[in-house]
Amino acid sequence: MNLKHFFSLLAFLIVTTLPLSAEAGFFDQKADGFGSASVDGFLPVEQAFQLEGNLKGTKLTLTWRIEPKHYLYRSRFKVLPVLPESADLTILEIPRGEQVVDEFQGNVEILRHKAVLSYQFNMPAEAVRQGVVIEVTFQGCAEAGLCYPPHTQQLNLVQNAL
Repeated sequence: MNLKHFFSLLAFLIVTTLPLSAEAGFFDQKADGFGSASVDGFLPVEQAFQLEGNLKGTKLTLTWRIEPKHYLYRSRFKVLPVLPESADLTILEIPRGEQVVDEFQGNVEILRHKAVLSYQFNMPAEAVRQGVVIEVTFQGCAEAGLCYPPHTQQLNLVQNAL
């Protein structure tokens, strides 16, 4: 192959594959210069679902502020005590959700705007007073079509005044 044929072939390949690359989003850039256009505009999970924990006596309250056009699956909460190692939790309250047919999970209950869950530590208050570490797992979606994978956060909590 001579040099003229090589450059003709190279030009042909560039011209024919450039539109496909652009269509596939290879030239789309996020603000940080990385990634694809398919995740643009979606909030990070900890911003979409802002979790706070409160410990009062032996009662644990977890509160999520859920951003507009986002929701959490009622059935996807999991709370595990990490420290103290002997800690045990009982669920006191998980609010009822809105019944929907979700494109990802089928018939489910979802929570919008705010979710408040209550748990009871089954251990002496003196042990809880020293502070606890819990691991909280939850899952939710953005109405725009993104279902976040299950997300786990660790919270270090100290008892609030009674």
